[in-house]
Amino acid sequence: MNKIRIGILSPSEIATRRFLPALGGSAEFVGMAVADKSEWAGEIGDDAFRAINEKEREKAAAILEKFGGRLFESYGALINSPDVDAVYAPLPPALHFRWGMTALNAGKHVLLEKPLTVDLEDTKKLLSAAREKDLLIYENFAFEFHKQIERIKEIVASGTLGEIRQIRASFGFPYRGARDFRYEKSLGGGAVNDCGGYPIKLASVLLGKTIKTTFAKLGSSRRHNVDTYGTAAFVNDEGTVAITSFGMDNTYKCELEIWGSKNTLLAPRVFTPPADFETQLIVTGEDPQEIRVEPDDYFKNSIDRFIRYTSGDKETIYEQILLQNELMESVRREL
Repeated sequence: MNKIRIGILSPSEIATRRFLPALGGSAEFVGMAVADKSEWAGEIGDDAFRAINEKEREKAAAILEKFGGRLFESYGALINSPDVDAVYAPLPPALHFRWGMTALNAGKHVLLEKPLTVDLEDTKKLLSAAREKDLLIYENFAFEFHKQIERIKEIVASGTLGEIRQIRASFGFPYRGARDFRYEKSLGGGAVNDCGGYPIKLASVLLGKTIKTTFAKLGSSRRHNVDTYGTAAFVNDEGTVAITSFGMDNTYKCELEIWGSKNTLLAPRVFTPPADFETQLIVTGEDPQEIRVEPDDYFKNSIDRFIRYTSGDKETIYEQILLQNELMESVRREL
């Protein structure tokens, strides 16, 4: 099979830090696009756009010097290039629908950073368009494909913990400053759309397809027009409960706790371990132990999965996307 040729919209930090170092194997990096003025989100004056565009081009040039590829002068130029098979869009969430649909209409597979969209109806429209065109649209909750998640599922299935009494997952980080897009509603900001998606996704992975939202409460700080922290609870048909907490004006947390009748499992770095980081699972209770999981590049694993499903049965992916976005919508609306 020929390599999938991938282009990236915008010189984002996550593209440089995680995506491009993980890209390889059956994928080829074609290049990176900066937005032209007509593609910029929101109204902006000529002078302000020129200043921003210059900085974006400088960032893109540094990335291309390191990783190869060429600069595209607009998102449209990259999306419509015959040299590009798939588009990676690490953009603010509110821009995902526009550029995801544009890429699908141009006949490209699409890999979007999470969340797929900030509106359930927009998610359904993207899924419908992808099905109609037999293209893959993919939501990049990459942490799910780290080896430690598989190990956690194995421990639960083995009965080591006994009967599961409660699952608790938390992800949050200190305030990043008012200029960060995460705190701007027009760009799809908000704790649910950013850090909240991680524990919600993990709750879904552990509770399975029958997961339902039972409680959600969001809060805001520093007079922002978005939620900056929250809590949501879920239950499945077997009665297993998962409580998730998240925030982006909090002390740092990145952990999973599964409380059983015999033992408790703690994963203290469950969502964002670096590719060279050895993770640790701690079991306490009747049979205490420490389990070390070798370093794993979950971004690479997720990219490989994306590439594999471009020519595979996409319905498996679409069912997972729809479930995740239904859960996130219920939390955004606080039920």
